[in-house]
Amino acid sequence: MVIFDFDLTLVDTRPVEALRAARKWKAITARIADLKVFDGIHELLRELHSQEQMLGIVTKSPDMVPRAFIRLYSWPIDIVVGYHQVKRVKPDPEGLLLAMKTAKATSENTFYVGDQPEDTQTSRAANVTAIGAGWGLSDPRLLEKSEPDHLFMTVSELRDFLVKHG
Repeated sequence: MVIFDFDLTLVDTRPVEALRAARKWKAITARIADLKVFDGIHELLRELHSQEQMLGIVTKSPDMVPRAFIRLYSWPIDIVVGYHQVKRVKPDPEGLLLAMKTAKATSENTFYVGDQPEDTQTSRAANVTAIGAGWGLSDPRLLEKSEPDHLFMTVSELRDFLVKHG
């Protein structure tokens, strides 16, 4: 199973950061067509799905935001765990463990892809492979310091790794 963080991992949400900070989720959802999906993400998701990988998203945002992208782009993502589905958000592993339970996935065959040190911490707490996603960051040093199991600076590098190990 491959589980992704959402913000700055799949989608460049920097243009709506002020709305996120103000928790204006409907305003963000209204602007999804303005937000850029990182190059290669559409293809990566479709390729992993074609290889029968179970795909999920675990985010601190409400699930309505990633679900809007799933609908807009017909992403083959079955499991979305957002803010309202958990009592404790990342770096607590509750969301990741819920996604894995829903998919009947084990920690040995699960990857979590995220752009923040807390994503690495979440992976460690759930005993899954931590993959750092550096392509949306202007400065990846904090992510590097969190020592994910693998760190990729492009979606293409991540794709090559997941296709080989998935």
